[in-house]
Formats: sequence, C-alpha cells, structure tokens
Amino acid sequence: MYNQSTLRQVFCLDGMLLDRCEPSDDRIDLYVRSPRTCARCPHCGISTGKAHRSAQRTIKHMLCDGKVAYLKLTVRNFRCRACPHVFREPIPGIDRRRTSLHFRQFVLPKIRDRSFCSVAREHGLSASSLIRSAAGCAREIGVQWPQASFAMGIDEHSFSGRDLVITITDITHHRLLAILPNDRKATLEHFLETMPNTAKKRITAICIDMNSGYLDAARNSLSDAPVVIDKFHVIQYFNIQLEQLRQLYTTSRYPLPKKLLERSKEDLGREDQRRLDVMFRAYPVIEDMWRLKEWFRALYRLTSMAQARRRYDAVLAGLSHETRPRWQVVHRTLKRWQEHILNYFDHRITNAYTEGVHTRIKLLKRISYDFRNKQNYIAKMTLAFLPLTVLLDHLYSSPSLV
Repeated sequence: MYNQSTLRQVFCLDGMLLDRCEPSDDRIDLYVRSPRTCARCPHCGISTGKAHRSAQRTIKHMLCDGKVAYLKLTVRNFRCRACPHVFREPIPGIDRRRTSLHFRQFVLPKIRDRSFCSVAREHGLSASSLIRSAAGCAREIGVQWPQASFAMGIDEHSFSGRDLVITITDITHHRLLAILPNDRKATLEHFLETMPNTAKKRITAICIDMNSGYLDAARNSLSDAPVVIDKFHVIQYFNIQLEQLRQLYTTSRYPLPKKLLERSKEDLGREDQRRLDVMFRAYPVIEDMWRLKEWFRALYRLTSMAQARRRYDAVLAGLSHETRPRWQVVHRTLKRWQEHILNYFDHRITNAYTEGVHTRIKLLKRISYDFRNKQNYIAKMTLAFLPLTVLLDHLYSSPSLV
C-alpha cells in the first residue's frame, strides 16, 4: 500500500493534503484539501483562521492509466477579523475553472499538432472549451518579438479558397510572429505601425513578394528598413509567364509539358533537353521567356551587387526595345521592382522559411479537417509554431483553459 507522500507525488498534488483515494472503473476521485489552518485577507492583508463555510468542488486534474483523475477539493471561505470581507482560500494550481493548472499544462500543448476534437475527445472535454482556451492563450501571449536584430518575412496564404491571410515571420531566427486576419494593405499597415519601437529598430530588412500593397505598407510604417523581393517569387513570376504562353499554344493533340518548362536548366537530362529543343523550334516566344528565366536564375548566383546591377541594367536596356505587349509588361515590372530585387545582393534573405510555415499550416489544416472560424484558425496556427517553453511558461503564470 502506498503512503500519502507517494500518492501526492504520483498525482502531482503539491501544496495539498490527500485524505483518501477512491478509484472506480472509469475515474479516480482524489479527496484533497489545503494543509493551511489560516489565510491572508486579500483586502487588508491580515491573516485569519476563522472559517466562514466550506464547499466541495470537483476539478479535472489528470489522466492516469486511461482514467480521468478528479480532485474532490474542499475549499473554505474565511471571514476576516479586521474587515467584514469574506474570501476564498487560495490553493496553488487551482482557480475558478473546472480544470487544474496541471491538467491545462498537460492538455493545451497537445493541440499544437492535433485537432481540437481529437484532443477534447481524449481528455473528456468539449471542443468549444478547448478552442476558447487556445484563443485566449494566443491572445494573452501575443507576438513574441525577437530580442536581437532580425529580417521580417511577409507573405500571404489561403485560409479558404481565395480568402487570404498574411503571414508575418522572423526569417532570421525561424519564428512565426503573427497571422493577420486578411491580406488588406490597411491591416498590414496597422500591424506594422503598432509594433513596439524596440522591435522596429531591430528589423534589418523586409522580404516580400512583388505585391505593391505590401511595399507601400512597409514604406509607410517602416521607412528605414530596406525591402527585398524574394528571389523565389521572381522566378515564379517568369514561370507564370511561361505557363500563360504554354496554355496559349498547347492543344489536346499536342500538349506542351508544364513541368518541363519549370525545371531548372541544370536538372535537365538529355531527353528533356531534346524535348525542349523541339518545343522551342516550334514556339520561339516560349524559348525567349525560358531563357530570360534562366538568365535571372544565373543572376542570383552572382556575389557582387555592382556586377548584378550592371547585368540587370543590360537586360532592361534590351527589353526596352521590345514591341511585343507581353515583353513590354515584363520590362515595366522588372523596372518598377529593380531596386528591391537588387537589394537581395546586400541582404541575402528569402522567404523560404515563410513558405515552409505555409507547408506546415496546410498539414495542420488537413489534420484539423479545415476551419470555419478564422480567429480559431489563427489561434491554432499561432500556438502550433510557438516554442513549447514559451507556452508552458505562460501556462504557469496565466493559464487559459476554461
């Protein structure tokens, strides 16, 4: 037979006295109480031992061998001798909620890589209470701003279909900072303007795609931070142009391969190169766009800003004489974004981590069978990327499970 001390350690009952333990087929009832004989009045600070009344509360505490352990906690109300106030005795890890701090610390981290319904079902909770907990916890923790210099990544991903939300990341230390509820310029501007001044001063550069709204928001709110266009989005821009040309010329009888045009030159085999040569002889305009894409891929391998600028100016000069409408559009785009594309050679940052965040978010959405409420979605994804130590530290100081 285990003694009281061992049972308190097994059931994590620090700061409580265990009177008896009653196990049954589906649950374990632990009858506990505070060991103190007096309590300090929160109003006047005077200690009193005069109990006014007591009541028993049932609190979900932990899982043990597939059974839920409940605390049958006797809680006393004290009447202060110095002032007329009646107050409840404080018990470590217990508040007005129907779960203990130990239970919250055990359950809430599990939703980082599982669905709300799955975790709620395992621990005998309602999914709605778990969702409220996650939303409250994410709201209380807020944005975890880096304590050192960092580069900020800004990109959007799909919440549902064409309903886009903005992802803000610290691409230097690989941290998700925030997910904004939509992709509007005003929303991004408000987020950037309300950043702490200390965090603003630590930003070394901002990495975005070729989105004029993001550029304007960054210029208006963080004018001192240089903006870098993500090199993968630049290459993607040319792949989009290639895809539009491919769709223009492809037929059901003679389909043009999409993946072959997107493949890097150095990854082409002999057969791939032969197929490209056949395509290019039939459609020279596709060859021109493909070679421009490969030219930009070679540009990003340069190590000197001066050399990159000379080559960039040269290609702009060549495109300026184009009479074809599509190439005129490409020329205007490259000219408008020139300085921000070339900023890559000073800062060498990309949104690769941000895209990795989007990949994991897609996985979590599938695990959770998608979301209907955007705020619940943001809370779930924010907690999923939050370091576990930060989450547990927060639960110790300000638990958020109802």
